[in-house]
Amino acid sequence: MVRIQSLLVLALIATALGYKRYEGYKVLQVKPENEDQVHALVKMNQVLGFEVDFWRDARAVGRNCDFMIPPEKESLVMDFLAYFGITPKVVVNDVSVMIDRSMKEQQEKPKIDWKAVKADPNQFPLDQYHTHDDINAWLQSVAATYSSFVTISSLGKTLQGRDMLFLKIGTPKPNKNALWIDAGIHAREWVADATALYTISQLVNGYSTKFKTLLDAIDIIIAPSVNPDGYEYSRLSDRNWRKTRSGPRQGCYGVDPNRNWSFHWGESGVSTSPCSDIYDGPSPFTEKNCQNMKAYLDANNNTIKGMLTLHSYGEDWIYPWGYKTHTYPPDVNDLRALGLQAAAAIQAVHGTKYVVANSADSLYPAAGASDDYSKSIGIKWVYTVELRPGDGDTANDHQYGFNLPAKFIIPTAEETFPGLMVVANRIMTGPN
Repeated sequence: MVRIQSLLVLALIATALGYKRYEGYKVLQVKPENEDQVHALVKMNQVLGFEVDFWRDARAVGRNCDFMIPPEKESLVMDFLAYFGITPKVVVNDVSVMIDRSMKEQQEKPKIDWKAVKADPNQFPLDQYHTHDDINAWLQSVAATYSSFVTISSLGKTLQGRDMLFLKIGTPKPNKNALWIDAGIHAREWVADATALYTISQLVNGYSTKFKTLLDAIDIIIAPSVNPDGYEYSRLSDRNWRKTRSGPRQGCYGVDPNRNWSFHWGESGVSTSPCSDIYDGPSPFTEKNCQNMKAYLDANNNTIKGMLTLHSYGEDWIYPWGYKTHTYPPDVNDLRALGLQAAAAIQAVHGTKYVVANSADSLYPAAGASDDYSKSIGIKWVYTVELRPGDGDTANDHQYGFNLPAKFIIPTAEETFPGLMVVANRIMTGPN
């Protein structure tokens, strides 16, 4: 009873603060049994005339697809699915309950003002989700504590003036090859940012004992929050917010920052509606955070030999090209072979099985993404890593979608880290 009362109080607070609660929204899961059903799911928004929020897109026959629907559209969606013989399973009966629990978790975590106290970075709770200010303060603390081999810089400021900080971890030497890792380009994918922070902690604490040879040879550059405006909006106003916060355009805000890159921009998997979650923007690189990332990648593409971008969710390790199905870079066999090694390293930790595949073939064609752009400017080892939840682990976490509780941060990050290091070690051994 106490727990229910606590959630009710949080619901009232959320309503008063204007936090979008998604009351009565459901998340359905379907598993298409043939190509016609996959095609129907891909075209569902177009046919129904409104945007279903796909949490995990229709990927292939036999692979689960998750989407959120508003209560007033439920009967329409059910009729559509029945017409194509698709049987749905309700995995979340009321999204607002899950959001209230997420808010409760955030309210109950210890409050430490990292910006004010300049605390010991090793006291930073990696098993929690943090504000962007606290993330940046912690990055500064890490750089100050490990200054002999860690430097901190900014990619630039966002539209709303937030610093996009990143760390370069490695023994200072000129002209070193590097691995780039970013996270959080989609605002609601919180576990990606948290996994990047865990990765930083592992590297700096293991420098002298485990990773000195690696970090003497290469630099690892980690930008743990590359859509901070959207991230803070997802924390304070709308837990399911995905985009940036530019606008308004036609009364709607934001652009999908992973559709706003210039390589084959606008060709597939996008929307021209500013109100869509996959709106690609009025032109390439309209979004300040994308401009900032592009500038750094362009300026350093002679030394950056790998680019890993962390997302959630689905437990996939995917490689370019993503703009068109059955279309691959010349070194696709190299990319797949190393991806399989990374997936094996992930599975060795907790048994989680990742799918290694081309992004357009395994997920869906999506043009204007950062991974395709990075590959197009000559970066060799380029992957998008879709973290937990998914069907490959045994933690019974698939129903949480993007709202993955904090208790899953460490297991997710623990298993991901060895996969990332597979790519780092490949860059170290060369040739690239």
